Amino acid sequence: MLYNILLVVQYISIILLLFMTGYIPRRCSKSLHGWLFLYCISTLLNNIGYLALMHVKTLGEAMLIWQVTYLGRVWIPYALLMFVIALCKENDKSIWTTILALFHVFIFFLVITMAHNHLYYRSFTFVEEGVFPHMERESGILHHVYDSLIVCYVIYGLAILLKTLKKTKNARSRKKLIFITFAVLTDVFFFVIQLFNPIPGYDITVLGYTLATVYFYIAIFAYDILETKTLAQNYVIEQVSEGIIAVNDDGSISFFNEKARAILPLLETEPQEALAKLDYLIENEGFLEYQEAEKDEKKKYTPKVNKLTDKNHSAGKVYILIDDTKHYMYAEKLTREMMFALSKSVEAKDEYTKGHSERVARYSREIARRLGKTEAEQEQIYEMGLLHDIGKIGVSKEIINKTSRLTDEEFNQIKEHTIIGFEILEQISAMPELAVGARWHHEKYNGTGYPDGLKGEEIPEAARIICVADCYDAMTSTRTYSIPKSQESVRAEFERCSGTQFDPKIAKIMLDMIDDDIDFTMNEKGSLKAIVGF
Repeated sequence: MLYNILLVVQYISIILLLFMTGYIPRRCSKSLHGWLFLYCISTLLNNIGYLALMHVKTLGEAMLIWQVTYLGRVWIPYALLMFVIALCKENDKSIWTTILALFHVFIFFLVITMAHNHLYYRSFTFVEEGVFPHMERESGILHHVYDSLIVCYVIYGLAILLKTLKKTKNARSRKKLIFITFAVLTDVFFFVIQLFNPIPGYDITVLGYTLATVYFYIAIFAYDILETKTLAQNYVIEQVSEGIIAVNDDGSISFFNEKARAILPLLETEPQEALAKLDYLIENEGFLEYQEAEKDEKKKYTPKVNKLTDKNHSAGKVYILIDDTKHYMYAEKLTREMMFALSKSVEAKDEYTKGHSERVARYSREIARRLGKTEAEQEQIYEMGLLHDIGKIGVSKEIINKTSRLTDEEFNQIKEHTIIGFEILEQISAMPELAVGARWHHEKYNGTGYPDGLKGEEIPEAARIICVADCYDAMTSTRTYSIPKSQESVRAEFERCSGTQFDPKIAKIMLDMIDDDIDFTMNEKGSLKAIVGF
């Protein structure tokens, strides 16, 4: 009769633990739940092992199953301790936690080699008497050490639980701690009972571990689910990293959290304009920038909108401002690397233009900075400079590397690189400005350039900037058809061509850059450090 009762208890405990080990991982959000999961999976292995032990017929079978059972059993007290430490927000990074974990590994090693050592078990025999045939074990010295360690776990765990309970003022949190303390005491109670071995061959702590698991489940998950509406709103809406904006069905704003207020201050002063801005950004896949106080990094938030329904009726909508900073940083890095790769593919065709595209990009960005452009505009011009010569991919390598004078036909082919580059880059719909630099960086201010013969302000400003930067690098770099000019010659050329080939305002900035470059480091072997002050 007792045997059947124990079997039923064992089956019920396994079914319960199977449910919990499947339920907990789907809701794991912190280490607390992770340790609870380890506790549950260890207890499950332990209980399955004990169920198998109730059916063994020989000592060999009993030893093998006992060793498998210990794979879970040895981690139960450790997982319980770490769970309590995480719950009470104690330091779980101590070297002692690692040492203790290694000790548990060592104990498991002793168990799986129990036939060859007497450190953990001095002896073991198989007996037929009792409720069911079972293996009896005589504890060795390290088993007593292990039991003493478990007692220390219990004392320390209860001590930090009581300390945390004493300083906790929130009524709900106190109830949770009391419940968990009760669960730990349940484990202790069954541990003490087992010392008297009330059922030979059956470890009564199996029942204690199972009951404690149920208590943990209630304390962690049921209490979290049964939050009051106010507490849930405070946790879910006010404390999340995203901005939340709730809009009524009539289009009026009913609520927005502090994060949304910080990211989009317009919500307070011009709410409808703020919503219109969000709708525009959503439609055009844009983002909002926000710089937190005392932090250099600007965060990027992508707005999303979801409709709200109540019993199949529209109840408005909710806007969510999602922190996509890492995503944009990765995308920007990937885009920049792809641009470098493309520019290098062009330079691979011309052994004399190594680094040309990057230098043009850097000179262009410095000109833009001196023109008072924003950081975003400077970066945009830098990217345009990187790819201004991408069209040379479609030009014969022989023509690009020709050392003698080009024929008219060959020169016409060279000029085609502006059109080819434009046609390549205009396919990048997310960055349409890239094509501007590629097509018009050879236009001249007086209208005699190519490919479209634009003049003056007809030429996009970015193309006029790149034109100056491109010509500067061409004059200060080694080419198939020329050697670098002196700084004086380059300066004189810009003065002579200001207003004809170059925009006078941009040519003046380049002259200032040349004058600032006292040591003539702004060339194919130098840098911009001398003129930008970093």
